[in-house]
Amino acid sequence: MTTRVPRWARWLLRASSLVVPAHRRLEWMEEWTAEVEALARSRRETDRDYPSMARFVAGALPHALWMRKEEWTMESVVQDVRFAARVLRRSPGFTAVAALTLALGIGANASIFSLVNGMLLRAPQGIAEPDRLVQIARSYDQAPRWDSFSWPAFELIRSESRGLSGVAGFQDQPFVLGRGAEAEQVLGQLVSGNFFEVLGARPYVGRLLRPSDDVSPGAHAVVVLSHALWTRRFGGDPEVVGQTIHLGGDSYEVVGVAAPGLTGVETIGTPPALWVPTMQHPPYYGELPFSRWGWSWIDVIGRLDGGVSFQQARASMDVVTTRLRDADSVNEDIRVLMAPGVGLDPDGRRQASQLSLLLAVIVGLVLLLTCTNVANLFLARATGRGPEFGVRVAIGAGRARLGRQILTESLLLAVVATLVAVPVVYSADRFLPALFPYALAVPVGADLRVYAFLVGIGLLAGLLFGAVPAWVESRRALADVIRDAASSGARRSTRVRDALVVGQLGLSLGLVSAAALLGRSVLNAHAARPGFEPEGLVVAWIDPAAAGREDEEEGRGLYRRLLDRMVDLPGIQRATLANQAPVVGGHSRSTVMPPGREDVAYEAERIVVGPEYFEGLGIPILRGRGLGGFDDEPEPVVVVNEALADRFWPGEDPVGKILEGSGTWRVVGVAGDVQMRSLRQAARPAVYYPLVHLYQSSMVIHLRSEGSGPSPVALRQAVAEVDPDLPVAAIVDLRSAVTASMGETRTLGFLVGAFAGLALLLAAVGLYGLVSFGAAQRVREMGIRIALGARPDALVRLMLRRGLALAVIGVMAGLGVSWLLGQALAGLLFGIPPDDALTLSGAALLLLATAALAAWIPARRVARVDPAASLRD
Repeated sequence: MTTRVPRWARWLLRASSLVVPAHRRLEWMEEWTAEVEALARSRRETDRDYPSMARFVAGALPHALWMRKEEWTMESVVQDVRFAARVLRRSPGFTAVAALTLALGIGANASIFSLVNGMLLRAPQGIAEPDRLVQIARSYDQAPRWDSFSWPAFELIRSESRGLSGVAGFQDQPFVLGRGAEAEQVLGQLVSGNFFEVLGARPYVGRLLRPSDDVSPGAHAVVVLSHALWTRRFGGDPEVVGQTIHLGGDSYEVVGVAAPGLTGVETIGTPPALWVPTMQHPPYYGELPFSRWGWSWIDVIGRLDGGVSFQQARASMDVVTTRLRDADSVNEDIRVLMAPGVGLDPDGRRQASQLSLLLAVIVGLVLLLTCTNVANLFLARATGRGPEFGVRVAIGAGRARLGRQILTESLLLAVVATLVAVPVVYSADRFLPALFPYALAVPVGADLRVYAFLVGIGLLAGLLFGAVPAWVESRRALADVIRDAASSGARRSTRVRDALVVGQLGLSLGLVSAAALLGRSVLNAHAARPGFEPEGLVVAWIDPAAAGREDEEEGRGLYRRLLDRMVDLPGIQRATLANQAPVVGGHSRSTVMPPGREDVAYEAERIVVGPEYFEGLGIPILRGRGLGGFDDEPEPVVVVNEALADRFWPGEDPVGKILEGSGTWRVVGVAGDVQMRSLRQAARPAVYYPLVHLYQSSMVIHLRSEGSGPSPVALRQAVAEVDPDLPVAAIVDLRSAVTASMGETRTLGFLVGAFAGLALLLAAVGLYGLVSFGAAQRVREMGIRIALGARPDALVRLMLRRGLALAVIGVMAGLGVSWLLGQALAGLLFGIPPDDALTLSGAALLLLATAALAAWIPARRVARVDPAASLRD
């Protein structure tokens, strides 16, 4: 009686047999089927302990792989590589075009990965065991955030934390370095005495700060220089250690220079140029910030103790939260958070990850486009290699062997393209920071991780574009290959090439529409009116306190003299002051409320302004009046914006109302809303305070000018005439700044625009090649048509029909890609919806026009064919 093999076992054997070389597949299948039948018979007829059917059949796949391995000997692999090298060398033009095209996609992907690697994967330099560091932050149950702590809270965390070997704090602080003509403003950091100890950092020259340097306020005026500042400002002189330098009008002793590359714990932002102890913090409104629970200013990091996991340390923060809530009523709703690592806080990491993902998707589409283009080139080239493939089949090569040879050629070409992309990736640290919308405190140059990614993406690209032609050729009937028949094989190749061109056109439309959306967003931002008039407005930052001018009366006198000098500059219409500039920065907030209404208290924008502020910025006064000059406001008064008035006094006239917060104030006017922080954010409730009643040490000069206004040199000279030791930290044109505030949109717009142009070119080349190939195959037919009286324009239309049909299908497919990209970019757009019909229509028309031109050129050439010559051929 014949023993039947179970259906599932037979199915598994058939699946495994696909791995076996074709010429041995039948023999292998018969052998394994007989073995399985014998096993089934033996298990039924005897009681011996035979292996189970499933376990036995599972051994078929390893055996099949072993047989395949026997076919892939090292000798055969070397033979394939040598032959592939000869084939590519015989066609230098094809090899150069394909390698350069592919190198664009590979290089773009590896360069963007280099940026992501620097931002998210690399730890800041100069830190020992960065994976043992943690970030600690303040949040609230009812208002989640990632924020800094007050000094009393920091000290409590430092004393009560369990599982941490050290807890340190830091805060960015501007300093005026030097005096007179040599004075410059640099960014430094106030750090706790154990900051470098927690980091595990080492000095380059001298020593770093110690806990003994940070004991009592103002008692230890010592400074550590960054290696970059030491090299630039002091010429790398090691004798600078022990010398005295001037910071903010005070003398500091240089005790050391940090190691090269040490920039603290943040990867995005301007790196600090120097570090001083936190106890050197300048007074704030005449008071030091070391005893106030309500003044939050210091960021906190810690290092995990040996053997303590992150989860264990984070669990101990619940105890710290309880202690903080018990310590002071201001901490009633506080919650202490912890995050692993340093570089970016969770909010910053999330934003950077979103931007990185968008960049990765865009360059991934570019790689797919380049692979599609090269696959098309390989298919067109394979069609002309029919005689070669016929000879190879005639002497015993199977279909899989032909596919393997093509795949080897594609991988070898991918290796060449990867080598071509190496210089691009190597120089990424030179051009990426210029493109990225944020200042980077860490290098983004290539390292082993980047080069490993480059090799991996290169091999993946080789498999991607090589798989299609390898599959097409391996599916051709052996008889067709031997005859070099153009029937079935050519038809299949043409269908696949059609599909590739349609895919190229669809992806190209997605990139073109994305570039158009981003470009229109930038134009909309340039034309936007964010509640003030940015045209002709220049702002300059000054900080008298950083230059040692901490006395309020002296500071007010300095501001008076500055404004008097500014209005004398040529072209200046108005000059005023404020503690922050719209959109650009310097923002601050404070809690305000109507008297006795703690239930509606709100943290509003806190804007301290000088005379003629509203007139200078073009902010309309909707009710009441604005704020007067230094001598015009005898009592504490404020102006609120419309958003705050609607929040506190809906349906009422706010003029004359009382507002509490940083004192008691009477409202004298309501101003129009201003988008102070971002063009994408709605105007927040804001309060404008007069400088005469709420002194601010750091201010921004606002200059309204005719035309281009004063040059930066003239502005700096005018400030130096008033006070030679007061440097101007930065000068910004607000119109340019408003546009530049769309930094992410501009960066993506530039990259997507460049890639969209490349995509259009590749799609046009692909369609041109497809139409040219079809035209070359129909030269004889066209000659006969012309001989029979066909008109050239009719032949052009005949050839164009197929190319335009593919373009229309590609556009229809690309609308879906465009919609998906638009939704992904929605958060970066301004003044335009992600599915804007006008933008999509314009992109589609541009793509159709490009496709029509690409198809018309070869079609026009065919229409001019000489019928006699074509018939002779």
